[in-house]
Amino acid sequence: MVPEERYHVRVKFSKVGSLKFISHLDLARTMRSSFLRAKLPIWYTMGFNPHPKMVFSLPLSVGTSSLCEFMDFMLTEPIPYDEVVSRLNAAFPAELRAISAYEPTTRFCDAGWAEYEIVFDAPNANDELVARIKDMFAGEVVIEKTTKAGTKEVDISPLCNILSCERADGGVVIRALLSCGENSFVNPKYIIDHIAANAPEMADVDYTVCRTGVFMPDKTTEFR
Repeated sequence: MVPEERYHVRVKFSKVGSLKFISHLDLARTMRSSFLRAKLPIWYTMGFNPHPKMVFSLPLSVGTSSLCEFMDFMLTEPIPYDEVVSRLNAAFPAELRAISAYEPTTRFCDAGWAEYEIVFDAPNANDELVARIKDMFAGEVVIEKTTKAGTKEVDISPLCNILSCERADGGVVIRALLSCGENSFVNPKYIIDHIAANAPEMADVDYTVCRTGVFMPDKTTEFR
């Protein structure tokens, strides 16, 4: 039997709006149905339950939107990458958009850092509060981290960089670069909890989180 040709494809996509509330399982289901509607020649696994083999990049918490998600899959025949993008966007729901498609040359575990925009709905925020938030990340950033081994205190300051913190749009906007390595993943919720613990007036404030970029370990080369 002649082995079936496989063409590896990586798609960068965004997931925003109400779709930030769907689970990883729901996202996978959406992708499978979108493949069918897009009429892409997807490679399916063999066996009793054939399914398209999809691999997604960094974990994304429910409720977090993203402008830079990645998904790998395989085709059984070559399709121009711009056509892959256009077919997927024609099949995707409005709040899911394919941005680009290309042949992957890196592994997902090669990613080192992810950038997030955290927006607090705090119209009464002032310069003093912004200064206090900046000071919270000037030294140690001790958080409680729960693993299978239990809960322990961890200093994540080497794994997080606060790029900016300012008042804007009736609230406080923070841009943070957080480690996303396999063994050093920092959830943006740690940053939010640290702020709430040290500024009680921020404890019950609504917020939104959006992943805006993914970078290699050098913190400047964009992950592809």
